[in-house]
Amino acid sequence: DGIESLSPDDYLKLQLPPLEVLFENAKNSAAVDYYHVKMEEEASALKTEKRSWLKYFRFISTYQWGLMGVNSSFSDTDTPLFYQYSGARQNWYNVGVTLSIPFDDFFDRGNRITRQKLKTEATRVEMEKWHDEQKLRIIEMYTKAVKELSVLKLKAESLSFANTRFELAQQDFMNGNIDANELSQIKSIEMNALESYEQTRAELNMALLQLEVLAKTKILNR
Repeated sequence: DGIESLSPDDYLKLQLPPLEVLFENAKNSAAVDYYHVKMEEEASALKTEKRSWLKYFRFISTYQWGLMGVNSSFSDTDTPLFYQYSGARQNWYNVGVTLSIPFDDFFDRGNRITRQKLKTEATRVEMEKWHDEQKLRIIEMYTKAVKELSVLKLKAESLSFANTRFELAQQDFMNGNIDANELSQIKSIEMNALESYEQTRAELNMALLQLEVLAKTKILNR
């Protein structure tokens, strides 16, 4: 059932959670999840920046293997020309490390780390600022709900009295004790009481529904 099915007795039994509970539950908001993800992202970027000195080093390695062959020939005035071939298998490798440090990048490294730390801190402060603002919105709706709930209880009593009075007036009209004009006036009082009750009830429902959204807390049983 929707909130329109709530009876006056349902509102009389309604108890608002403590503000501290609403403040804590508000942390389950998607906005807080977003800030946590952003802080993790900033923390990861900080770790990367702190390890950035590794980019100054380059590891070099090469490896070759195969068969090396040499053809040679020889002759002189007393020796006829002859050819000779020699070959051998060989492996060759090379391992080394190079160091290249751009001075502008090296000396600015501390500033980059500081800026990244500030970004992480700024995200945390932004999240706390959002939560403080959310608390103010919750307090506003909470205060309004408390006020409208108190007024609604009074108007519920007034409406009950107006309903009873009109029922008695109907009997008096049937018994000839009052005329139609008097009955119409009493009916008008009942209608005004009902309209006033429903207006306050609508304001209360709006405050309670907004409070549920802001504080991520179920208040109305519907």
